[in-house]
Amino acid sequence: MTVDAPDTEHFSWGRVWELFGAHRGTVLLVLGLVVATSILGVVNPLLIQRMFDDALFPEGGPDIRLLVILTTVMVVVTGLTAGLGVIQTKATNDLGQGVLRELRDRVYSHLQSLSLSFYAATRTGELQSRISNDVGGVQTAVTTTLSSILSNLVSVAAALVAMFILSWQLTLLSLASVPFFIIATRWVGRRRRALTGETQRAVAEMNVITQ
Repeated sequence: MTVDAPDTEHFSWGRVWELFGAHRGTVLLVLGLVVATSILGVVNPLLIQRMFDDALFPEGGPDIRLLVILTTVMVVVTGLTAGLGVIQTKATNDLGQGVLRELRDRVYSHLQSLSLSFYAATRTGELQSRISNDVGGVQTAVTTTLSSILSNLVSVAAALVAMFILSWQLTLLSLASVPFFIIATRWVGRRRRALTGETQRAVAEMNVITQ
């Protein structure tokens, strides 16, 4: 009996949510920070438009008072975005470490419940690979992938609103190229999924040889 590499072809959001069940508070905090930073990210472009149209080049000459106000607001927004980004990074890392610890505890508990015949038939290097490499990959998914997905979704929504406000014609022209990027991304995703599975199997085999 051997330990197979994780099946990268099947994915369950239910199992993902189960892992995050004990960390709902941190998940909501990260989600709120992602939404806040993404919305703040489109504020300055809108203010730049106001700065050029209403402060620098309005009819009757520059409006210095409005220019100072807009500049101050942009500086505050930039500082606030940076501060929220630091908090988001810490909260995301804490979430990743918590989920990783819980998942490793589950793996260890499961391994302790298995019979001696299982260990007699299973290569030790493969078990080490599952515990160290595969489980450790969850932390990267939590701290990088999931937060990036949430951030990108909110950023796209906020950016579309800002783009329609600035120029709906250019926005429609930009959206016309989206299907091509979706097709390319899906192809790259399938290739990366296959390569990730091969990498996991190769690392397991290397650990077997080393052990």
